[in-house]
Amino acid sequence: MGLSKSSEDEKTPLPPKRTFTLEFLVGIFAIIGVGAAAYLSVNFTGLSLSGKGRYTITAEFDNISGLKKGASVEIAGVPIGEVVDIYLKDPSARVVMSIDKDIKIRDDDIVSIRTRGIIGDRYVKISRGASSDYIEPGEIITETESVVDIEDIIGKFVHSFGSAHQSD
Repeated sequence: MGLSKSSEDEKTPLPPKRTFTLEFLVGIFAIIGVGAAAYLSVNFTGLSLSGKGRYTITAEFDNISGLKKGASVEIAGVPIGEVVDIYLKDPSARVVMSIDKDIKIRDDDIVSIRTRGIIGDRYVKISRGASSDYIEPGEIITETESVVDIEDIIGKFVHSFGSAHQSD
């Protein structure tokens, strides 16, 4: 019986020996992986964890059809901010923009809504003026150009073509 018990002990495998270095390295690897995933998630969604030193200004438009929160604000094709809010102040629409603090908007700059390509996304374009006076944070810009709505243009064309054709 003594032999069978000792042979039984030999068959029982011992658990693998754990080392501090192996567990430590696995933990560090896991932390780096979670950190990288968090970093990519924040950058991919366009969220900003810091204010990046921005200020807000508001522009007043007659029509902002298709413009959405998060749309780019650009000067000469260079992104300088984004649209952070859109609301109605009857009878016009107001667009609140977050602008990089290093960029100053002049009081005669013209703010317009443009489209990328034929059916692309809308964005806000700022055309520079020549004034030496600047807009203060929180002020409202009224020098604006609204969206050119293709549907309205086609509708007017069809209507004018139809009324001209009926008079013949």
